[in-house]
Amino acid sequence: MSSEPLEDITKGATKGTLEWTADFIKQVVKNFQENKLRFISDKENIEIAKEQYNSGELQIYKAYIEDKAKLMVLRMGLVLRRLENKGEKERKQTLREDIMKKYEIKGLHVAQFVENGILNRYIGILLDDIGSIEKFKERINEIIDNIEKYVVFVKGTDNDRLVLETCLKITVANLSMIFIVSGIGSAAQIVKNIEERLVELLKESYELEKMSKGDKENLFFKRILNKE
Repeated sequence: MSSEPLEDITKGATKGTLEWTADFIKQVVKNFQENKLRFISDKENIEIAKEQYNSGELQIYKAYIEDKAKLMVLRMGLVLRRLENKGEKERKQTLREDIMKKYEIKGLHVAQFVENGILNRYIGILLDDIGSIEKFKERINEIIDNIEKYVVFVKGTDNDRLVLETCLKITVANLSMIFIVSGIGSAAQIVKNIEERLVELLKESYELEKMSKGDKENLFFKRILNKE
């Protein structure tokens, strides 16, 4: 018969149970996270999405956004950016299609909002005029929920006139505090083409701040509140 004291046996059993429970919970959480990524068809894209879960940028978003579905779309924007930086054009296009299937065009636009770095700059602009943390959260969630009222995502197949007309319709209808025109690749050239004309058309209500990098062209129009 073992001479091991009953107390030691009990402690060992308890410790083993706690460790097993902790491991079980970790596995459940892991499985849950992986199940949420099932809509991604490419395995490497899934791995990159897992890496982004603990990224510093996503942690910042979590401080202001509680909705899990919104956070997942923002996370997809980080993955798109990573794929762009790695030059993985085919995988990026595959993920764009996956996002479209899962979250439709609005979800893709929100993901692009993150990919292009626009959300970070938008947050920076809000910080310049923050009244309260609740109002700050409200504005961030508002632009995500109604992104079509704030951002025009220019496509390479668009023409200058169409983009200008779209911008004017949106600004007249909403007169939002911030209005953004964004283009990547061939679409960036279209944004450049209309910049001067758009500045002239909106000069009574908005002032321009540009954010250009590589083949990305983003125009931030900030509402003029106290023009004399």
